[in-house]
Amino acid sequence: MKILAFAKPQKLKWLSQAPLFLAAAFGFLMVAILASIALLERTAQFRADIEAQQRTEGRADRVLGLVRSMESSQRGYLLSGDAGFLEVYRETAPLIPSAMSDLQGDIDDTPEGQALWARLAPPLNGKIHEMAETLRLYDSGDKNAALAQVRNGEGLRTMDAASTTIDEIKAHERRQLDAYYADSRRQEWLLLGVNIAAILLIIVVALISILIVRRANITMSGAQALLRDTNNELEAIVAARTSELRAANEEIQKFAYIVSHDLRSPLVNIMGFTSELETLKGELFKKLADLRAEGKNGAASSMTDELGPEDQVISDDFEEALSFIKASITKMDRLINAVLMISREGNRTLRPEAIDMNALLTTMSQAMAHQAQTVGAMVAIEPLPQIVSDRLAVEQIFSNLLDNALKYLRNDEPGRICVKGRSEGNRVVIEVEDNGRGIDKRDQERVFELFRRAGPQDRPGEGMGLAHVRALVRRLGGVINVKSEAGKGTTFTVTLPRLLSQASKRMSA
Repeated sequence: MKILAFAKPQKLKWLSQAPLFLAAAFGFLMVAILASIALLERTAQFRADIEAQQRTEGRADRVLGLVRSMESSQRGYLLSGDAGFLEVYRETAPLIPSAMSDLQGDIDDTPEGQALWARLAPPLNGKIHEMAETLRLYDSGDKNAALAQVRNGEGLRTMDAASTTIDEIKAHERRQLDAYYADSRRQEWLLLGVNIAAILLIIVVALISILIVRRANITMSGAQALLRDTNNELEAIVAARTSELRAANEEIQKFAYIVSHDLRSPLVNIMGFTSELETLKGELFKKLADLRAEGKNGAASSMTDELGPEDQVISDDFEEALSFIKASITKMDRLINAVLMISREGNRTLRPEAIDMNALLTTMSQAMAHQAQTVGAMVAIEPLPQIVSDRLAVEQIFSNLLDNALKYLRNDEPGRICVKGRSEGNRVVIEVEDNGRGIDKRDQERVFELFRRAGPQDRPGEGMGLAHVRALVRRLGGVINVKSEAGKGTTFTVTLPRLLSQASKRMSA
């Protein structure tokens, strides 16, 4: 009897302290969740800072590249007298002020950046003035003075000074970038620690809750089931939230790393070295011409000699290779921008509004009238139901579909594109039908994948349009399907809710 009398107060004591313990545990969990959300926001800010630093490096390379392009054009004109060389100079010169202004705006926010800009501006302006002055002398007939000014080395020294300062600016940006990476890494470890602490607390709460339930079973068997249900629900909610936070953090880090490091950094380097190759090309062929002139005439200068046939072939091959490199750089830059566009679109808040689909599609067809007339196609818009949705997303969806229909028509008969729709309960079905080349059955699902295209690759594009369309349709709470037969045409069917639901808006926030 004494043992029972002793045990019962102990059970009651545990029960009286349980609410306080659980309240403290819940409070800590809420703090952990709020801390995780705050750390995720900080991570997003770090990503924005990293992108800004890399953009500054790109602008620095662009300024240097523009000046070097002008220099190559100037030297080509002075050496050959061919006014065609000045086309690059005239095209590039107007771009220099805005490029320098953009770079100054990026680095002018710190004392070190202001000092670097103060060192960079004089040699850049001096180089630009030197090039303009030599061209003025050359065009006024004083060719010897112009060539003498080029040979005196002042332009080379100012260019070297500008290039050195540009390298220091990039090094300064990289140091800041390294600091951002270090801060981001510390935030990751802190977020991981918070999550681990939350998980451990969940485990402790679970174990102690089980113990409380077992002790309380002697005196309150009815409350045992309720407590167990509450505990299980708590574990499920906290585990789901922890999983979501971890997945979101991993996705942000993965995306930031791929876009900002694996793609942007090599692309900037390729662009810079391509500009270097263009500069070296002119110097290489000048030296080759000088060497051949020395062998033929015993003269040390051949500034006005034209390239020989063999040299011209090599020069053309060199120029063709550079053009291929530039085209590839441009294509890769478009792909990166497209990925960033899809990423930003996924974070945009949807704004529902009443949309007159007839007016919207009619306006689109009128905007594409010239394109349709060029390919000999007719676009028909049948009566369409009205919806309440995000106007920008709807415009992008059907603009892409109409553009695809016009792009992939056949050449053996006039193109016909028809947009029609109908209502099905609380949903709206809109079809974009064409008589174009069609899509092979095995490619009909792959056309919605990122960077995937079907059929002959004889039309411009990167395989982003339909992937973007499907992502937008899903964000609006709808689905998109394709029905097609090769050589006979394609029908894209877009099914959207008549009224954009609250659930869809919350998912987009």
